[in-house]
Amino acid sequence: MGSLFGAQSLIRMSLQQIIGQPRVVDVLRRTLQSKRVAHAFLFHGPEGVGKAAAALAMVDALQCEQPVDGDACGVCGSCHKVRRGLHPDVHILMPVPKETDDNERAARIAMFVEDPYQTVDFQTLPSLDGTSGRSGQVIYSKANMYDWLRKPMSYHRVEGRYRVAILLDADWMREEAANAFLKLLEEPGQQTVFILITNRVDHLLTTILSRCQKIRFDALDREDIALALQDRGIPDQAAQTLSRMAGGSLRKAISLASNEDLLGTREEVMGFLRKSYQGKGDTVVAAVDTLSRSGREGLRFRLMILLGILRDLLLLQTSGSSDLIVNVDQIDTLTRFANNLPNARLQSMIEATEQTMFLVERNVNARLSLVNLSRVLQGAMRGDPGRRVEIDIVD
Repeated sequence: MGSLFGAQSLIRMSLQQIIGQPRVVDVLRRTLQSKRVAHAFLFHGPEGVGKAAAALAMVDALQCEQPVDGDACGVCGSCHKVRRGLHPDVHILMPVPKETDDNERAARIAMFVEDPYQTVDFQTLPSLDGTSGRSGQVIYSKANMYDWLRKPMSYHRVEGRYRVAILLDADWMREEAANAFLKLLEEPGQQTVFILITNRVDHLLTTILSRCQKIRFDALDREDIALALQDRGIPDQAAQTLSRMAGGSLRKAISLASNEDLLGTREEVMGFLRKSYQGKGDTVVAAVDTLSRSGREGLRFRLMILLGILRDLLLLQTSGSSDLIVNVDQIDTLTRFANNLPNARLQSMIEATEQTMFLVERNVNARLSLVNLSRVLQGAMRGDPGRRVEIDIVD
C-alpha cells in the first residue's frame, strides 16, 4: 500500500480535527473557555488514539492570540509557530537512547508536529532510515529532565501566553528523572502547563499522578479509523479492512497501511503460531529466527498482528460469532483452530504476547523473548502444559 507519511499535511491540530474523541474535545474546550487551566494534565488511554494530537491542539489553543470558542484560530502568528514547531515557549520531549544525536531527536519532533498520529518514537522506530538503529534502553534520564525541561521552563516566557511542555511517553522516566520532574510539578510557576502522555498510567509515580488532571482517551471506532485512512488516500475497501485490524488505534492502522507485504507478514506470524503448537525444536528455532531478523520495529509489528489473531480466536471461542473478527479472510483457519482446541487458554496467550512486546520495546533480547513466548503459547494452546493434543491446527 505504500507509506502514508506523504499525507502529513492532512493532519491539523485544532480541537475540531481530533478524530473520534468527542468527550475529550468537549472537556478540553470547556477548560480552555473557562481560562482555569490546570498546571498539569495527564492524557492517558490506548496507543495511537489521538492523545498526542489533542495535546498539540490544546497547546495551539493555549498560545493562540485570538482563540475562537476555546479553539485555536489557526491564522495568527502564534498558531503558525506552534504548527511549525517553532514557538519558543512550547517544548516537546520524548525518551531517547543514551547519546542520541540532537539532530535526530529534532527531526522526530518535527515529524511529530507535522503528523501526531504517525510513529516517531525510538521504541518502535529505532532509526528513520530503516536500519537497526541505536542500541540501548529508551528512557528519560535525570540529565534529560534538566537540559530539556527544568532549564527552559525556568526562563521567562518569550512571547506566548503560557510556557508549555508536552512529554511524550511520560511513563519512560527513570526514578531519578521522575523525581526531578516531580520537583517541577510541585513548583510549576505561573502560566506554566505540562501535558503528560502515556499508555501505561501504572508506570508513573503516584505522586506525579496526584498532581495531574487526568483525561482518559478511548479506543477509536472502526468507522472513524476508516474515514481517517480514506482522508489519507487509502481506498475505501482497504481502509475498512485496516480499520478492523487496527484494534481501535489509528497509529496502528497507519503502520499496517505502510507495510507493503501485509499478507505475507501475517502468514509468517501464523507460521510461528503453528510451529509453536507443534513444538518441534528445529522448526520453532527457524520460526523464531525468521521473526527476530525483522528488527525491533518489524518484530513489534508482527507481535501486533499476532495479538489481532489471538483476539479473533478469543471472540470465536467465547461467542462463536465471526461478526466482529478482524482477519475475516482467515475465517476458515481461525474457526478450525477454535473448534480443534476448545481448551486453549487464549487470554494467557494474549497476555504473554503483550508482555513479549513490552520486553522487546525495552530492548530485551528479541530471540530469547520469542523462544519463551513460543513455549508459553504451546502450553496454553494445549490447555495444560503436560497434556499433548496431536492435531494440526492449520493446513
